[in-house]
Parts: sequence; structure tokens; C-alpha cells
Amino acid sequence: MLALIQETILLIGTALGAITDTRTGYIYDWITYPMIALGVILALIQQQWNNLIFGAVIFAVLFIAYYFGKLGGGDVKLFAAIALLNPQNDAGFLLATIFVAAMSAMVFYPIYYTIKYARIGISYEENKEGIQKALLFGAIIAAYFYFLSVFGMIGSISVGIIIVPLLFGLLFVALQKGIMKNFFEKKINLKNITEDEVIAEGKNSQKIMNLLKGKKLIGEKEVKLLSKNGVNAIYVLRGLPPFGPFILIGVLIAIFYPDFVMMLFWV
Repeated sequence: MLALIQETILLIGTALGAITDTRTGYIYDWITYPMIALGVILALIQQQWNNLIFGAVIFAVLFIAYYFGKLGGGDVKLFAAIALLNPQNDAGFLLATIFVAAMSAMVFYPIYYTIKYARIGISYEENKEGIQKALLFGAIIAAYFYFLSVFGMIGSISVGIIIVPLLFGLLFVALQKGIMKNFFEKKINLKNITEDEVIAEGKNSQKIMNLLKGKKLIGEKEVKLLSKNGVNAIYVLRGLPPFGPFILIGVLIAIFYPDFVMMLFWV
């Protein structure tokens, strides 16, 4: 019964997160905090110590990604809530959720933004370095999975499920500079900076980067520091694609196909 309650809360919470993230770019605290609180309560009642440990570990690990501007704060809290509400109280559920969320986003967004980029004209010179990097990574990935397959360490179905998203990911690596420049990099006046803006590293002057001392997120403290040193505007990444819908997909697969991760390693 309690496991069913956990699943219901998970589905409702991740669905709301997907909706708000798609519409506004945010997964709000009024969604994640109640999920986290209920997750802790239900885990304690059922003595699901694994869930409590997973929740703390997931939050700590993903917070690092958030600190370096690679993941939104709402995504971090939502994943922590999912770990706490894990109805199976095991690592397989979390691995399935994270894997499916990451891989589905890795397929969708490279296709979506490559099409948008192609409509305005893809520049080879602008993306030359990224294309070379993608070709190198592609060769390494192909060789790695070839040897895994030859030595019977992974099945052909698993190779297909894993390598196809990776190939689409390489497409984004190849065109990342042009995509970021055309769709995400925006010059914003300091007075219009919102909380946790992500700095666009390649666009800002060395003076700005030195003042920030490697910080990827811009908050009130950083705005005051920049303003004090005569900076009026900076380049940030605005309108980054939402991850919430893909987290929902991951949760759905983990709930209704709990053996998904195990299937990937069947030979």
C-alpha cells in the first residue's frame, strides 16, 4: 500500500515538474519540497534505509553538477525526491530513471537543435573544433563497444540502446558552439540578471572571468561584485532546454519496467 502511495506521489510530482519546466524553465520548490518531505517520512516508516542513503548521495553528487552550471537546482531536488520515494528501495530503480532520462534527452535535443540550426545555416568553421572532437570521441566509443561485443561482455540489443543516444550526443558535441551561440548565449544587463544564471564562459572578457574566479552560477553576490568593478552587462546562457519531461519518462520506465537496466547487460 505504501509503495503504491510512493509511486503515486512520484508520478504526480514528476508530471508537475515536467509541465512547469516546459512552460517556465523551472521546477519549483512547491513541487520538490513536499516530495522530499513525504519521501523521508515514508522511508522512515518502512525502514527504507537505502532510500535515505540514495537521496543524500544523489543530492550531493548532482549538487556538484548544479554548482558548475550543468544541471538546474530544481532538477537536483527532483532527483533527490525520486531517490527518497523509490518504491523498490534499490539502486536499479534510480539507475533506470537516470539512464532513460539522460538518454532520451540526448536523442531529442541534438535532433531538435540541429534542425533549428540548419534552418539558419550551419557554419563549418564555427564548429570545426567540435566536429573534430566528436569524430575522435566517436572512434573511441565505437572501438570500446566493439571490443565489449566481441568478448561477449554486452549483447547487441544493449549496444543499440546505449550507442544510438551516444551518437546523437556526438552530434551535439560537433555543433555545440554554433548551437549555444545562436540559441542560448545572451548579453544581459546586470540589473536584469536573475538568480542562478549560468555564465557563458567563451563570450565574456577575461576581466569578468577573473572576477568570478571560476564560478559558473551568477547570483546577487556576483552581480554586486561585477557592478562594483565597472561591469554593466555579461553573457549568460538563457532558455536552456528543460530536463523535466525526460525525468518523467525515466520515472515511468522505472515504475512500469523495473528490469530495464538489467536487460541492458544481458548478453
